[in-house]
Amino acid sequence: MQFASFELADPVYEAFGFRFSLQTTTLENLYGLDPERVRVRETSDGFSLSSDRLSWAGQQQRAEGALGIELRREPGGALRAKLRARAPTPIRTLKLLLRDLELPLAVHRPGGGEPTRVAEHGELLVYPTLVPAPLACIRCGDERLGLRAEDREVRPKRFAVYAERVGPLAGRGAIELIHEEAASRFGSEVETPDWVIGRGQSPDALERAHLDFAEDALGLTPWESRTDVPAWARELRLVATLHGMHFTGRVFLGYAQMLEILRFLAARLPGRHILAYLPGWEGRYYWQYGNYRPEPRLGGPEGFAALCEGARTLGVHVMPMFGANCANVWLPAARDLPTEAVLTSATGNRFHGNQPDWDLARAHDTGWQAWMNPGHPAWRERLAGSIEGLAERYGFEAVFLDTVHAWTNDPHHPVTDGIRALVERLRRSLPGVLLAAEADYDALLPLFPLFQRPWWTRAAPWTARYVRRFGHLCEGEPRGLTGVHEAGLHRSDAWRPEAGTLATVAFQDGTLEACRDALARLLEELAGS
Repeated sequence: MQFASFELADPVYEAFGFRFSLQTTTLENLYGLDPERVRVRETSDGFSLSSDRLSWAGQQQRAEGALGIELRREPGGALRAKLRARAPTPIRTLKLLLRDLELPLAVHRPGGGEPTRVAEHGELLVYPTLVPAPLACIRCGDERLGLRAEDREVRPKRFAVYAERVGPLAGRGAIELIHEEAASRFGSEVETPDWVIGRGQSPDALERAHLDFAEDALGLTPWESRTDVPAWARELRLVATLHGMHFTGRVFLGYAQMLEILRFLAARLPGRHILAYLPGWEGRYYWQYGNYRPEPRLGGPEGFAALCEGARTLGVHVMPMFGANCANVWLPAARDLPTEAVLTSATGNRFHGNQPDWDLARAHDTGWQAWMNPGHPAWRERLAGSIEGLAERYGFEAVFLDTVHAWTNDPHHPVTDGIRALVERLRRSLPGVLLAAEADYDALLPLFPLFQRPWWTRAAPWTARYVRRFGHLCEGEPRGLTGVHEAGLHRSDAWRPEAGTLATVAFQDGTLEACRDALARLLEELAGS
């Protein structure tokens, strides 16, 4: 995080045992309250504060506008806060700063364990890109604060946690609760959803309180009650990741080899329990994104049809991978997509997403790899039409949508709304087909019942109430090889089933030959479970 090299001189107010300040950022500057124009009103369970003028440049300047907050104490002791602002230029964020907090500061991580102490440079928790729900549990000295936002939309929330550097509160802790408006609605007036602040709240209690809200607001449904899970999907015990072609064009498994592996598996575990996951089935991994068809070097349309038919005969369910929001715009099939379909930041920067070193140039320069917004009708139509046509021709029973968790506050189309529209269309056009996706945040959980677990972090345990998971495509190869994935080598225990997570075994060339005995033992265990 960065900080100002001077004292911002935001006035500090007190209510219900907290000391706080307010700020707002527009698309051109940072503003605070003008202390000369602040009015305060207090009641036994409420506190409101407002200023009809803004300050900037550390109180050196004044500007037209307004900024205020309403605080309300609930019967259980939690506080609800709502901020409002008006400015002469479009407003991006409203910020509540909790100040004069005890040190040390530490962040409670999902899944328990000791909280992680906040380093000197501070810590920034960002929803929906880094944390799956707009909530944070922070320890301040011996006190624990539970913080969350009750928003029915997917709009950015940020929790900035640090020790102040300058001014009279230097050396004391601060937490910023930041709400960013949807970029498509930036305007001169903004109101936040409710922030809820609780003292002494455990991480588990914080999550339960938030899920009580989210189940209604976002439509979260427990796994057992979901209606978008085909009956066969509830019988799955194993995901077999069958790597097709690497970015460089290296063939790992052709379609005929994939089918041979499925025959080996189905001879030891009934096929109805197996989901065959196909990354790189369409050709050069990622390079071919946006132009989906069976790859000639893997066996072409006839070979892919034989794979799908052979899997059906075995009772195995086939799930090809598709990029939900990524395309190679150097390919003729994707070159005509409008530039407005590319994901951009709130202020118009092109979103680059991950930029793997596919060609080992050590440059991480993937200009051909454009990140598309599923909210844009042209991209959504192109992707949905491609999936529908292939599913109708080859009859596969599941679809995997890669990188759905990639998100920006795009000013052209809300990203999550676009993913929802894509899912709703595919549910209508492909009834009974299982829709799965990569990583998640809370608003994606109602859309996909099955997720590939993130290999770079641990999924929040509370999500297991709503979805099931399987190992990431870079996991599960007994020797640790990652197939089409850019890591190259990544050892994991993905082929051991866990509660809520399916056993996952990955295959590339040589896997079956080198690991046949170990795989047979695993399949025997799964068959007996």
